[in-house]
Amino acid sequence: MDSTPADVAPNHKTAAVGKRVGGHLYLHRSAQDRLPEKDRNALARAMDIAPDADWNVSKTAAERVSLLLYEDFSEHAFPALLTAATIDLSTGAVKLTDYSGRANPPILHRKELLLPPDDARIPAFAAVTRLAEDKGLFADTKTIGTRDAWNRLVQAAGLRIDGPRLLPADAQRVEVSRQKTAITRVSLSSPVAAMIECGMLTKDDDLFDYGCGIGDDVATLQADGYSAWGWDPAHRPDGRRAPADVVNLGFVINVIEDPHEREETLRAAWGFARKGMTVSAMLTGRVDVSRQTPHGDGYLTTRSTFQRYYAQDELMLFVNQALGERVTPLGQGIVAVFRDKELEQRVAMRKRSRADAIIRRHALPRPVRAPRETLPPRPSLLERISEEAASIWETALSLGRLPTADEVDLGVMVSLSEKNVSLARAMQACSALFDVPLLDEVAAARREDLVVETALSMFPGAPRYASLPLSMQRDVRHFFGSHGALSAQATTELSALRNAASLQEAYDKAVEEGVASLHAGVLRFAGSSLTRLPVAIRIMLGCADIVRPGFSQGDVFEIGPKPAALKAITVSDMDAPLPRMVGIVDVDLGRATVRERHPTDRILYLKSRYLAADDERRVKQLAIDERLLSTGVVTDFGNGPYGRELSSMLAAAGRKS
Repeated sequence: MDSTPADVAPNHKTAAVGKRVGGHLYLHRSAQDRLPEKDRNALARAMDIAPDADWNVSKTAAERVSLLLYEDFSEHAFPALLTAATIDLSTGAVKLTDYSGRANPPILHRKELLLPPDDARIPAFAAVTRLAEDKGLFADTKTIGTRDAWNRLVQAAGLRIDGPRLLPADAQRVEVSRQKTAITRVSLSSPVAAMIECGMLTKDDDLFDYGCGIGDDVATLQADGYSAWGWDPAHRPDGRRAPADVVNLGFVINVIEDPHEREETLRAAWGFARKGMTVSAMLTGRVDVSRQTPHGDGYLTTRSTFQRYYAQDELMLFVNQALGERVTPLGQGIVAVFRDKELEQRVAMRKRSRADAIIRRHALPRPVRAPRETLPPRPSLLERISEEAASIWETALSLGRLPTADEVDLGVMVSLSEKNVSLARAMQACSALFDVPLLDEVAAARREDLVVETALSMFPGAPRYASLPLSMQRDVRHFFGSHGALSAQATTELSALRNAASLQEAYDKAVEEGVASLHAGVLRFAGSSLTRLPVAIRIMLGCADIVRPGFSQGDVFEIGPKPAALKAITVSDMDAPLPRMVGIVDVDLGRATVRERHPTDRILYLKSRYLAADDERRVKQLAIDERLLSTGVVTDFGNGPYGRELSSMLAAAGRKS
C-alpha cells in the first residue's frame, strides 16, 4: 500500500531534510520549502491534481505522491494516520483512503526527522525516540507499523504512552511548570556576564539566548549596543531562532525533567552556534532541598518546577559527552564549548590573565589633562580627536602595548583619516591624555601571562592548537623578540616547580603581596586572588586544571605541605562567615592523580586565612576566627566540629547566656 507509515530502521538513510524510506521522502508540511527541487516539483503537481486534500505530511517519489494527514505532532508521541490521498503523477489518478475509523491504523515514528531543523519541538520529540531506541523498540521495523503492534511492544518494554510522552509504566504523571522557572533580572545573568568578562562575547558578535525566559539579558545587551535576540518556549515562543556567533543556554538544562530531552536540547542549542556556546546550571549544595520532592534525577520544588542540580565536574562531563567537544569552565556552574579554536585559546588565556584583571580594576579611560587658563582660538589636536584617542588607549591597554593599525577599530581609523590625523600622532596624544604608567603595569602583566600560557602548553595533556592567535603572535614578538626566547623562559619556570627553594620564594612573595597566607607549610588563598598570584603558583594551578579540568573554579585553594599537592574547595556561600563545604578536589601534580569528595556537613573554618589582605570581609572574619581559636572550638590547623555539632554548641551557649 502506498500510504504505509514512515518507519525507519536503525540503519536508515536520512535525507538532508525529512526522512527517506524505500525511495520515498517523508516531510512535514512546515518544511516543504526545504524539499529538493525534484520532490518540490512533484509535490506541486500533486497539489494541483488534488487541491482539496487535507494533509500535514508529504510522501514524494518519482511518479507518485501521497498527501498524508496524521494526528497532531505536538499532542501524540506516535501520531496515527487519519487520511491519505495518493496521486499517480503519470495518470493523474487519485486514491483516497480513510483510516480515521480503523481500530488499528498505521502510525508514525521518529517524527522529529520530518520537521525543519530549527523547529523548537525537535528536542522533545527526539527524546521520545531516544527512549524507544534505548528500550530496543526499533529492533524489528517490520512489526511496528500499526498502533496495536506498537502498543504491545511498548507495554512489553515496561513503558506507556501518555499523549506526547513515552514514560515508564509505573511513572506517576506529574505536571512540571517549566514556565515558572523564569526570573526577572536587574543585571546581566552570571553566564552572560562571564562571557563578556572573558572576551567570548564582544560588540562585534551577535548572541542568541536559547531559552531566554522573560528576556532581561537580551534587553540589557541591546540597550548596551550588543546584537542579541532570544527565544523561550513559554515566554517568547515567537522569538527569533537563528544562528549566532555565540549561544547562551542559561539555566535551561537544569529545569528539564526528561534526561533525553535535556541532552537533545543541548544539541539543538549547539546547532545554532557559529563560534561557541555557554551552558549553565544550578549547582549541587547551593540550595536547600529539604522541602523538595525527589523526582527522576532531580527534585520537584514547591512551585511544581523541576531542578536537576549539578556538581561542576558532572556538568562538564555531561556537555563533553553530549557534544564531543572540549569543555572550558568559565565559572561555577558555567561552562563553554567552542567551534572557533582561536577564540577558545583567547578565552582560556584571558581567564588566567593578570593583565586583564588589572584592567578590570581601573576605570577606562581617565583623562588627566592639565587645566588651561585661556582657551585656544581653535580646538587643539587633543580636543579634535579625544574620542578616537580614548578608543586607541583602551585598545593599547587591553594589549599592554601600542596597537598596530589593523588592531585599531576601523571606525576610528576612518575618523582619523577624515580629520587628517595619522595613527602615530593620535598615539602621541594618548600619552598626553592618559595614565601611561598604567600601560607599563599592564605590559609587565602581559609578559607574565605569556610565560604562564606557554609553560602550560608544555605540560603533558595540555590542549594542542595549530597556531597562536595573530594578536598573541604580535605580543610574543613585542615582549620577547621571538617564540624561542619565550619558550626558554617558560621552560625555566616550569622546571622551577620541582625546586623547593623556588617554590618557597613564590609562596613568600604571595604572602608579602597580601594575596595568600602560609601556615604550617600550607599556602592558602581565595579564588578571587588567582590572577594576582606569582607566576610559579599560577602555572601550578594551570597544570592542576589540565589534570582535572575545572579545578580552578573552586572558592578557596591550598597548596602543600607536600610539594605539588593542590586542593580546591567549593563552598555553599563564600560570603558566609562559616561556609559549608560542597566539594573538595585534591590534585597531585607529580603523579597526575585526582581525588574528589563531596562532604555533607563540613565547615570551612578560619576563612580569613584564604582572604586577600585588601578583602573588605577580612577584618570581620579575622575577629570571628580568633574567637574560634581562643575558645578551642577550632584548632590551628582549621579542624573543627561538623555543622550540626557546631549548631548545637552555639544553641547551648545561647541558652547559658
